[in-house]
Amino acid sequence: MSLEPIVHGGPTTLLSPAGLFPLSLAGYAAAVLVTLVRPAAGVWVLSLGAGVHLFAMALRGWLVGFFPLTNKFESFSAAALAVALVAILTWRPVRLYTVPLVGLACVALAAALRFPTALTFAPPLMQTVWYPLHVPLSFLAYATWAAAAAAGLVWFRDRDAASAADVDSLALRGFALWSLSMICGGIWGVVAWGTYFLWDVKILWSVILWFHYATFIHLRLAPPPWSNPSTRSTLALLGFVWVLVAYVGTSFLFGRSSHAF
Repeated sequence: MSLEPIVHGGPTTLLSPAGLFPLSLAGYAAAVLVTLVRPAAGVWVLSLGAGVHLFAMALRGWLVGFFPLTNKFESFSAAALAVALVAILTWRPVRLYTVPLVGLACVALAAALRFPTALTFAPPLMQTVWYPLHVPLSFLAYATWAAAAAAGLVWFRDRDAASAADVDSLALRGFALWSLSMICGGIWGVVAWGTYFLWDVKILWSVILWFHYATFIHLRLAPPPWSNPSTRSTLALLGFVWVLVAYVGTSFLFGRSSHAF
């Protein structure tokens, strides 16, 4: 079912719903530059950009009377916001950890701005509580796994116990968020399509992601050498590749998914 636009363009200013997003992107870009110079100070600039971004998303939701996740622009925007929020909550004054995360938020928001920014109504299939639970949980899981991959980069450079602990903690938190997302998504699937599971390329990759991080947990609990930090850091980096395939690849590069994004 197609989405019905409620705004067909109109002037864009810095204080309009559409104009706030480039302002947020500028904040994210500034956070990258500040982090490169003073890693400890970058979190404040990033917080400012994320605050503007969160306000812009909330304003869109208020204007349409529903959760603002109904098209590809809002999808990439929400993904960028999720990465920014996770970066703020897990901030480390380490460039190799923070710069990739903030840079990822920049890339995702820049990608969002390539799509039409017109406000749209949510179709009936989305108008259930399970949809605004399923999708944000998914994006938070993606973002947390991106942070786990960044921590993996730090481990390969420093080989320290703190980085290994970060990899474990972030990967497991992402797994918990993803599991909750799949539960909500299954219930929403019953509401939307009458079934918990479809042979859909995005759903299949969601299952692959779940099994990948379930393997991470299994190896973490296994005896050496399977449980060594290099294996877990490698899995964290590989997991981020699967995240890109599951999110971007299934929507734009291959397959025909029943999901809009």
